[in-house]
Amino acid sequence: MTKTVQQVQYLLRLLSNPKLYELVNNPFADPVKLDSLLSTVCYGSLFVSELIKRRPELASLLSKLVQKLQLTSVLSVIRVYLAKLKQLVPEKHYVCAKQAFVGSLDPLAAKLRLLSDYIADVRIFNRMWGLPALLAFGIEEIKQTWTSDRRLVTKLLEITDTVAIVGYQPFENIGFAAEHGWTNHGSSAALWYYVVSSRMWAVFVALEVFKLSKTMVQLKRSGQPLNLLSNRELNRPLISNLANLPLTVHWSLPEGCLSDLTVGFLGMLSTVFDTMDTFKEVAAQAQAL
Repeated sequence: MTKTVQQVQYLLRLLSNPKLYELVNNPFADPVKLDSLLSTVCYGSLFVSELIKRRPELASLLSKLVQKLQLTSVLSVIRVYLAKLKQLVPEKHYVCAKQAFVGSLDPLAAKLRLLSDYIADVRIFNRMWGLPALLAFGIEEIKQTWTSDRRLVTKLLEITDTVAIVGYQPFENIGFAAEHGWTNHGSSAALWYYVVSSRMWAVFVALEVFKLSKTMVQLKRSGQPLNLLSNRELNRPLISNLANLPLTVHWSLPEGCLSDLTVGFLGMLSTVFDTMDTFKEVAAQAQAL
């Protein structure tokens, strides 16, 4: 039996195994993992859309970067191969293909932006239904923190952190409902609720960065290695919160302060590693079937 036949048989057995689809469904059944995945697609679509729109600026930037890094010889080799490839294709077909490709870029950018905007609404709508569970978490967390034997300052910081992330959600919900005309609030009121929600999110993210920094300092003082590259319990939340920090400032201002390109990049960066970890886990479990 050839290797190709064995691979086909394995693939058919895998695709006919219901456990495979249960594994694939796991990230979608978990609200946290689902929101992370949607966030990656949402902000990733926005980022790619903005890159396509800015392709002349991007080409100019890459050209300057090549010159600065003294990679002109590499660029020359690429141009030679492209010229040879062009000779293999009839001129008429080449011109038509180039025009079709370039002509498809602007519509693609517009569609990716529409996809990003739609997913942003879906994420907020999904989170609306998680409010009861979030309130239960907040009440329990505040009770446990207050009755703990930690210092008063630490307790107050932890409680502020909890109140910020729990309070952020209802303000976002009201802003979302007002924006879509489901309430009697106007557009200015919707913006106000969004801004307040984002400022509460900013408090939460700032405190999370502070706690992570404190943990790193404590590890350093105790002589333990940080191992930031391999310690996922530390590097994942650190990357996520550092990427979210400027976003919280942006959304906390009525007019914003970041470009859509920057928002897309930071938003994608904040969740992409968690999303990759999720599907790596699914792939590893699928291999064991």
